[in-house]
Amino acid sequence: MFRSAIPLSLTTLALGLSSGDIKVTLNAVSSSVSSIEDIILTTVISSPTSSDIRVIKSANVLDDSPSDSFAIHTGFSNEANFATILAGQPIAVNHTVTALYDFGSHGTGTFAFKPWTYFQTDIDQPVIERHVIDVDEASGNRALNPNCNDGGKLQNIRDSISFARSLTGGAASDIRNRPNSNEWNKFFGNVNNRDEIWYRFDLIAGDVGNCQVYCNRDDASVCNRAAACVWNGNVYMCDNFLTFQEPIEQINNSKGGVVLHELSHVSADTTDHAYGCQTVQGLSTQQKRNNADDYQCMALNVYRILNC
Repeated sequence: MFRSAIPLSLTTLALGLSSGDIKVTLNAVSSSVSSIEDIILTTVISSPTSSDIRVIKSANVLDDSPSDSFAIHTGFSNEANFATILAGQPIAVNHTVTALYDFGSHGTGTFAFKPWTYFQTDIDQPVIERHVIDVDEASGNRALNPNCNDGGKLQNIRDSISFARSLTGGAASDIRNRPNSNEWNKFFGNVNNRDEIWYRFDLIAGDVGNCQVYCNRDDASVCNRAAACVWNGNVYMCDNFLTFQEPIEQINNSKGGVVLHELSHVSADTTDHAYGCQTVQGLSTQQKRNNADDYQCMALNVYRILNC
């Protein structure tokens, strides 16, 4: 344990549901402390408008429980999961952070704290929608059991789901570790809210809702021209899917990438403005935020650079 003085660097953010709706200020109870146990942070969240703003207080700085940057959503019909930021009445929340982070191994020094400020006003907004289904205890992800009576295809699909989740997790980590990487700039350049894209990757990795994954079915009648599709909330894997390569030999021909693309439609409410890792780089900022192939292509590029 160290006892030297530790100066703290803090961040004030203006962000919101629309410009200027919420302001978050982060302060330390003491700007210089002698022990990591003395680090207590206070976030002040206020509405600079004349209107009240009702937001979910889970997985952001309104949550004073010992949570990290994981999105933990349970029972949003319960009023206890909401907070109303009254006009002219800021909310202050103290955070003791030593239970979450290993400051001791870094020794004395300066630590910069940036608050997690992903707020939503309603769970019906697609980007944070959650469903209650079984959890796969082995992986920690929500269970996704393909509905396929062909053993060979079934194993292919299961392996591809696993790889898709690995790809997605790698991309999410890359946003945190290399926030200005070439991959970020190619596929999400000019998107100011990295937390939003990170959160969508997190959704793709773990939240499959009530989705079913089928083989040997073509309910949408697209398998003559496609490898897979989402139809009525379910994923359909076509025989063309089996011709794709793993590990990645051509970045647009990855079975894991195909699954990631389709799961992004189901979990993160993406659409298809354009296809192909070259073409999608020319989309507008707003289109990139919602385009399935931007998520697929960033994840595949990150994987290829860091693992190949």
